[in-house]
Amino acid sequence: MSDHLKFITTHPPFRVGNYSRLDLIRRELRSIIASEGADPYADPRLENMLEEVLDLMDGYLDWEPSDEDILGEPPMTADEMHSAAWAEHQAAHA
Repeated sequence: MSDHLKFITTHPPFRVGNYSRLDLIRRELRSIIASEGADPYADPRLENMLEEVLDLMDGYLDWEPSDEDILGEPPMTADEMHSAAWAEHQAAHA
């Protein structure tokens, strides 16, 4: 673990939020992947696993509200709701 990561997470006066800590962990994972890639005797399964974890972290930390349609369909107006309810009522009594 890098000295920077230890410094940030172990000294109470320098507390940071969980998002910032996760970003530091993500940077550390990238560093580990780079060093594993440079080692000819490294286990490729470790590098693959770390890449999967990094992909998950990237998806969480880099998420933008515009990435997904979080609201679904646009909401109905009151007039549309009443018209639909009236049409349903008419069909039920026909």
